[in-house]
Amino acid sequence: MMLTVEMAEHIVRETMERLHRNINMMDTSGRIIASGDRFRLGEQHEGAVEAIRTGQPLLIDEANREEWKGCQCGINIPVLFHQQIVGVIGITGQPAEVSELGELVKMATELMLNQAFLLSQKEWRNRTKEIVIEELLKAGSDARKIEERLQLLRLQLQAPFYVIMVRTESSFSYNDPLAAKIELWLGGKHELVGVLDTHRLFILLSKMDQDRLSSRLDWLSAELYQSGLQFQIGCSLQVTGLDAVAIAYQEAEAALRYGSKDKPWSSYAGLEPQTIVQKSDEATKQRFVKRIFPDLSEQSVLTLQTFFNCDLNIQEAAQALFVHRNTLIYRLKRIKELTGYDPQSFKDAAALQIAIWIYEHPDN
Repeated sequence: MMLTVEMAEHIVRETMERLHRNINMMDTSGRIIASGDRFRLGEQHEGAVEAIRTGQPLLIDEANREEWKGCQCGINIPVLFHQQIVGVIGITGQPAEVSELGELVKMATELMLNQAFLLSQKEWRNRTKEIVIEELLKAGSDARKIEERLQLLRLQLQAPFYVIMVRTESSFSYNDPLAAKIELWLGGKHELVGVLDTHRLFILLSKMDQDRLSSRLDWLSAELYQSGLQFQIGCSLQVTGLDAVAIAYQEAEAALRYGSKDKPWSSYAGLEPQTIVQKSDEATKQRFVKRIFPDLSEQSVLTLQTFFNCDLNIQEAAQALFVHRNTLIYRLKRIKELTGYDPQSFKDAAALQIAIWIYEHPDN
């Protein structure tokens, strides 16, 4: 890792605020790249050159100051990153005073460098994941490009695959700690986790069977609930190749859109009929709804959907609606009179269910 001017200026600024002494930061050639004394920027620091040559701190006092042209009294300490000298930090002052600070300043400087490195690595990793996800979700994705980046990320994605989408009202950040926590728990080697946008988290699970998938989804729901987020989770069907991830993503999105809001997570399994209906021509859908529901109340729609959710079981539906059995029978009879469709007939119930799906999602 190279010591940039921006890093050097940050180190000088932070260190000077704490020590109240002038600090110089030199690169590996001994050139001053950051200093409390702006007039010294760009100068060659002979003391730093010597510290780099020997790999040892150099003390400059009144006795030996003439040996180091242009240098002031103080200490010059090599700064290491991964056992390599990346620069020198100089503290101005009498050696007896500043030498005691030397190791502390060196340690603090190297910690700052490591933090900067870790942050840059995290930024690089997140950006690389973002590129992989973008490539996976577009038509005609480049398999070679995806594999190259997966190798850089040290990810081993193997079939079968599932896509999980998490949507929240809150905002995910680019370096979201929750996303990192989920990736860490999942293991990180066979899963790709990334923030798709401010409200959606993308998770690609690999080497996953149905039983393990359910436990993962239950855990994810519990973690999000404990975090205090309002969320929805949608899961795709299984796909067997990375070239089908784009399809799985669409399925997971459909599970988010049409799945039950009363459950912690929804699977696309069983939602295919509704999705197919919603993808139909908009004008055709609206014409159908207006014909089936010319003047139907919200209560009637709720009654129908509850009745269908209970598999046309009158007793169960009445209990779910908190009404008497006879009240439900009356409502169903009234709906038949208004629409011409009998909710207790399979064929008519199918048409009514399709109309409800369109009615409840008018913008899809």
